[in-house]
Amino acid sequence: MTTQVLIRERPHRAVALANPTHVLILRHSPSPSTAQVTNASTISLQSENSNTGYTGGPRCIVELADVRETDLDGYRSVDRKVLGTLGLMTVDNDIFLCVLKGARKIADVRPGETVMRIHDVAFCKESGISCLTTS
Repeated sequence: MTTQVLIRERPHRAVALANPTHVLILRHSPSPSTAQVTNASTISLQSENSNTGYTGGPRCIVELADVRETDLDGYRSVDRKVLGTLGLMTVDNDIFLCVLKGARKIADVRPGETVMRIHDVAFCKESGISCLTTS
């Protein structure tokens, strides 16, 4: 099942991965106090700044919702279908989303279980997908 990548720039940057039934929304959260969202999880990716000693790291709010109950107004479609996500990473206080762009089936383990070889991934800045923390 392919997933559509959607981007919202305002009022806060967000990336949504939507399929026909669900949507995974990832939003930058400038502080822990803004992470008060129903049905969401927040994570702080720890990194230490050698100049200031700050170890708070950037924050990301992740929400999984039924696509029929989610308002996606304000999101624009990125001309790219993806197979899923491999996760988030932070570099220099920017949060990047790694998306799976290509894979092929290489084996069947048992009925309903397959092994896929990943051959193409993208990180938000390289693939034209906006980074969660900067434009």
